[in-house]
Amino acid sequence: MITGQRMLLAALICAVVVLPAFRAVGDETTGAQSPEEIIRQLTPPTPRGLPHMGTTAPAGPNPAISPANAPSAPPAPVSSSHNSRPTEPVGSLPSSTPGGAHPSVTLRTITFELGSTRLEPGSIEQLRNLGIALNQLTTDEAKLLIEGHTDRKGARAYNDELSKHRADAVKDYLVKEMGVSADRLETVGKGFSEPANPKNPYAPENRRVVVVNIGAS
Repeated sequence: MITGQRMLLAALICAVVVLPAFRAVGDETTGAQSPEEIIRQLTPPTPRGLPHMGTTAPAGPNPAISPANAPSAPPAPVSSSHNSRPTEPVGSLPSSTPGGAHPSVTLRTITFELGSTRLEPGSIEQLRNLGIALNQLTTDEAKLLIEGHTDRKGARAYNDELSKHRADAVKDYLVKEMGVSADRLETVGKGFSEPANPKNPYAPENRRVVVVNIGAS
C-alpha cells in the first residue's frame, strides 16, 4: 500500500514538472513573441547625453590662489571671426536625434487567410500576447499605431485597402477580446510601400503587422 502511494506521488510530481516545460516548448515552436518581449521593443530607450551625477565643467585657474610672483598672462584677444563656435553646456542633449524613429515591434505570426481580413487560428496566441503587453504599457506610452503590410502581388490600391482592413481586424480583436481601449489604437494600411525585404518585394516576410508606439517621446 505504501509503495503504491509513493508511486502515485512520484507520478504527480513528474506531471507537475513536465507539463509546464512541455507548454513552454510548444509556445516556442509557434514563434509568437511573449508579452515581455513586446513591451521591451515598444518601450522607448533611455535618452543619451543626460548629465551624470557629479559631472561638472572643468574649472579654470583661480586667480585668488595663484602664486604671488607668477607673471600675469595677457588677456586673450577676442576674435570676431564667424568661425568661432559657442561653448556647448556639459551634459546637454544633442541638437537632433538620429533617425527619430518611434519604437516598434514586427509581428509576422499574425496572419490572414488569402486575400481576406479573416485572422488565421495560428494568430490568436500572438494577438493575446500583444493585448497583454499593450494593457501593461504605461499611460505615457498609450498611443499606438497598427500598420498592415502586404507583398507586391496585386495592384497598389487593392493592397492599400486590404492592409488597412487587416490592421482594423487586429484592432477589433484587441478591443473586443483583450479589453484594450480603442482610443489608444490607430490603424493604417501601408500596402507594399515599405517592404521588409526590398530585394524581393514578393517575399513572405513582407506580409506582416507592425505596432508602433507613436505616443513615445
